[in-house]
Amino acid sequence: MRNIFDTIKYAGISCLTCMLTLGITSCSDDLLEKNPPSAISNANFWTGESDARLALVGCYRFESGWSHDDFLTPQGLLYLDFAGGNGTEKENFTTLMASSNTVATNGNLRWYWANAYSHISRYNTFFENIDACPMNDKLKEQYKAEVKCLRAYYLFSLAFYFKDVPMPLKPLTVDEANTISQTPQQEVYDQVEKDLKDAIAVLPEKYDASDLGRYTSGAARTLLSRLYLAENKWTDAAEVLKKVIDSGVYQIDKSNGAESYEKLFQIGGEKSPEQVFCITYVKDKFTTSRYQYLYPECAYGGWHQFAPYNELVKSYFCADGKSIDKSPTYSNDDPYANRDLRLYASIFLPPLGSYRGTVYNDIVYDCFKGTNTSDSYNRFPLFDGYCPKKGCDPSITNNLGSTYTYTPVMRYAEVLLSYLEALNEASPAAVTQQVLDQTINQIRGRVNLPGLKKAELSTQEDVRQAVRQERRVELAFEGLRYFDVLTSSLRTPKVFVKEFSYFLMPCH
Repeated sequence: MRNIFDTIKYAGISCLTCMLTLGITSCSDDLLEKNPPSAISNANFWTGESDARLALVGCYRFESGWSHDDFLTPQGLLYLDFAGGNGTEKENFTTLMASSNTVATNGNLRWYWANAYSHISRYNTFFENIDACPMNDKLKEQYKAEVKCLRAYYLFSLAFYFKDVPMPLKPLTVDEANTISQTPQQEVYDQVEKDLKDAIAVLPEKYDASDLGRYTSGAARTLLSRLYLAENKWTDAAEVLKKVIDSGVYQIDKSNGAESYEKLFQIGGEKSPEQVFCITYVKDKFTTSRYQYLYPECAYGGWHQFAPYNELVKSYFCADGKSIDKSPTYSNDDPYANRDLRLYASIFLPPLGSYRGTVYNDIVYDCFKGTNTSDSYNRFPLFDGYCPKKGCDPSITNNLGSTYTYTPVMRYAEVLLSYLEALNEASPAAVTQQVLDQTINQIRGRVNLPGLKKAELSTQEDVRQAVRQERRVELAFEGLRYFDVLTSSLRTPKVFVKEFSYFLMPCH
């Protein structure tokens, strides 16, 4: 099966290279005086549909290799989760991204900013040239709709996390780039909404398997729902998410039984009917170094760069579906026994009580072997003995710096939980047992947790808290925790903590 990124493998060029690079193959004066026949520029590139297809593929070329500080990389999404209180990084990067100690010279934030505008520049170059390209008009509009979604994702991310930001909608000269002013957040939001609505009217609900990884109307609607949630437009969010649900395109993946949740994030999970939008890679060609950072030190030379907080571990339910403070099966002396399957799938746990420690292939994770041993719980000031496991694939046992495991960006589980949240905020009386069964209980059922009963969630606040806790554990490490913290604080200011605020705009 070949996805859209495989085209990069065969074409060997990206949109940015196609549009901006002038190749010179010799140093002779004669060649320097002429347009090299191999050179590609805007003047001679946009000759037909095949060129437009290559340009579109280039727009889908996301950060790879060792570039991580971005709104669409697995590590960049993990950073956002940690900035929202789900964990930390051993060099304190994520703590310094979003706290009272954050400074405008923060290097990580600078790269989130720079990478986002680099991609936006690429998309604007696409828009500058596509209209004049001779090709089928319907296909041209579809390509434009896809790139509108790509640009909308970055514009929304910038405006949500930084607030007022520059909003270039066309290629800029150097002088224009150096003098562009900030656009108010609401104006950026309005542009994002317009672009996504335009795209939804054009995009198909799904593609053939050979085009895995492209924006669909469902993905555009899901992104639009995030905007509406950020704006507290609950009715709009519920309506747009209901259309995704009613499309029948997506479903909660239970194809691997009790292992369904864990395997969903491993190689092959990109083909799941649960994926609304994901980023795929190409083995040995288009990869990331995520596993080098993610794997524990005891596993194949991993660096154990990250540590989930114990607060997150405690947020996972017990096997009876209750929180640890309400379940009679929970014991502080045996804290990992009889817990939510998602805890075992998401975090490397140490040996404690009756729990042996997480087994990964033939390796048993143990952070209690002594000072300066592999994964020692007190080796770094902010560490506590845990290591992220979600997304790790046990078939990868070498070359951790070049991994082709996909990155989930939007899943159907998010759609269901966001729909329940929006409906509860817009019309609490509309949250019936049937709605619970169609949304949050589908998700809990996959990991063998009992469904929630409407009789036990009698108030709007009860449903609100249930959704928040479910989102935290179901969507852990997928980049939505900081988003959830900020949107929750906008809705209920009493939970706002001063450490959680907008990112500081980078100083250059």
